[in-house]
This record gives sequence, structure tokens and C-alpha cells, in this order.
Amino acid sequence: MGLVWRKDDLLTLSEKQLSMANETCQQKIYAGIDVELSGGTEHFSLETHDQANIESMFTAVTLGAKEQQYHCDGGEVKTYSAADVVVLYAAYKNYVTKHTTYCNLLKKWIKRETDNAVIGAIQYGDNLPEDLTAQMQTILDAATAQLTSITAAVSDGAFADKISSLENQMTETQMALCDVYEQVIAATSATEG
Repeated sequence: MGLVWRKDDLLTLSEKQLSMANETCQQKIYAGIDVELSGGTEHFSLETHDQANIESMFTAVTLGAKEQQYHCDGGEVKTYSAADVVVLYAAYKNYVTKHTTYCNLLKKWIKRETDNAVIGAIQYGDNLPEDLTAQMQTILDAATAQLTSITAAVSDGAFADKISSLENQMTETQMALCDVYEQVIAATSATEG
């Protein structure tokens, strides 16, 4: 028995365009970015595992690491300073946020259109309608402000200082609990004796 095609099995034009937006966005993100670091411009892919690696390095820097080992595309593993890790992280977050925001708004545009000629002509990279452009700018401005705040806190050592402070508080709390425990033991021993 052969394959039977039904009209209901075919993707609609909108579904095809939504799929195109998703696939193109993913391809652009995975292709990566060029980043200007202290040693010059390097290219970094941003596939899912690459993003996880950059996140991990950034987390280590927020916890006080002064350097991290990693590699650019096609490069050998080398040591990157904490400052370079912060620059790489910021570039990666900006790039991914820009493309995912654009893609989501492009899909919103595709979904709200009713004219097949317009839907069929929409391509990834097209200028969004005015209202969606304004929405994108608002989102990107907020994301940039958040990222600036985070990277500034890492760059000036605020996270490392906070962690050190919490460690000191934890040690002081542990010592106080030991004192209380010793007092309880002493009081229990005195009443038993």
C-alpha cells in the first residue's frame, strides 16, 4: 500500500514560515560570534554545549575564579582572564537575546498576518512592523540593563566579596552553634552527675 497524502497533512504557509523562523534563528545562534578579547578577535560557536560552557565559566568567575580554560573555534585550549570571560559572556548573552527576541516577534508577526502574500514574503532578517520593533527595543534595553548590572558586579568583585562575607557568616554561625552544643553537653553532664 502506498503513502496516502491528505491536504490536512500538509503544513500551512504560516506553519512553514514559523518553522523557517525557528530554524534560521537556531542556525544563526549556533554559527556563533566574533568577540574582541584582550588577545584579539576570536570566534566562538554558540551551540547548546558551547552556551553551557560559557555559562559555567562565567559562574566560576562570579565565584571568584581569576581565569578559566577554554578554546575558540578551531583553537587550542588556553587560559582566559576573568575579564575576558565576562566580555565573552556579555557578547554571547546579547547575541542570543537579540536573535531569540527577534525570532519570537517575527513569529508573532507571521501568526497575526492574514494575507498569504505577506506571510509568504516574510523572511528572517526583515524589518519588523513598527509596533513589534518598539517591543523588541524595549526588551533589548531591559536585557542590556540587566546584563550591565550583572557584569559590573562581577567585574568589581561584588559577587566574590558577597560570597566571602557569607562564608565568614557561616563560619561564625557554626562556631556559635558549637558553643551552644558544648553548653548543652556541659549542662546535661552536670544534671546527670
